[in-house]
Amino acid sequence: MRNVHLLVLALLVLPLAQCSCSRPPGIPAPDQDDPVRPADGTPAAAATPAPDAPAADAVADAPPGPREAAAILHAYLSLLPGGDHAAADTFWARGDPGRAPGDAALRARSQPDAMRIDTGPPVALDREHPPRAVEVPVRLRLNDAAGAQVLEGHYRMRLRIDGHGWEITSAELHPRLD
Repeated sequence: MRNVHLLVLALLVLPLAQCSCSRPPGIPAPDQDDPVRPADGTPAAAATPAPDAPAADAVADAPPGPREAAAILHAYLSLLPGGDHAAADTFWARGDPGRAPGDAALRARSQPDAMRIDTGPPVALDREHPPRAVEVPVRLRLNDAAGAQVLEGHYRMRLRIDGHGWEITSAELHPRLD
């Protein structure tokens, strides 16, 4: 009777072992003689095909996506604490943030000891794919001798006319009162 119990238990456990040890569909089992992937699992550099030139050109000519807009915004914001406003202004459309830029509260700050930049996911402002205009939510925390200050708001950005890169068209930052 005990042997029957062990046999039934083995039959119940066997499907579970198969599920946990099997590979998902589409992933081949490692082959020791595979010329593309050596036995140690690292890809072979010589077996990697060179990318097609037309495919590489298509990727290079593709317009930048919304993630690149957030990266451009980070580059812009990193220039402001150092007081390099001339270099920062080149990120704006027409190279000019205007007389009263929406981020005047940030530009007026003396050089902070530290600044933390948190951006949210860019929100498309048009129906194109990829979008040509986005709004990037931003939260800045500035620390200096006077204490900490939080600025919240957003920057609106659009693709440059040549389609390579993003430029800031407007900003709206407000001090957050706790």
